[in-house]
Amino acid sequence: MSTNPETRRAIAQRVIDRAAARGMPIDKDPAFVALLEEWTRGDIDMKAMRERYLDVIALQTAERRGQRKSPLVINLSKWSDEANKE
Repeated sequence: MSTNPETRRAIAQRVIDRAAARGMPIDKDPAFVALLEEWTRGDIDMKAMRERYLDVIALQTAERRGQRKSPLVINLSKWSDEANKE
């Protein structure tokens, strides 16, 4: 793989364009864009970029799941308190 930033930028742009044409824009995610910039500069290789992005996605998913669970737990305890009053 070429370490030339212009070549990497052109490759990245082709991938972004293909994804957008398929209705899956990938350049809207700031974490992805930051990693792509590191790859373009040659600071990281594609394997590291992929691994780090998968870590970001896993963290985002865990945070979303945590946010969904919190209100449910609060509501369940509220229902439990109301049931105990009856």
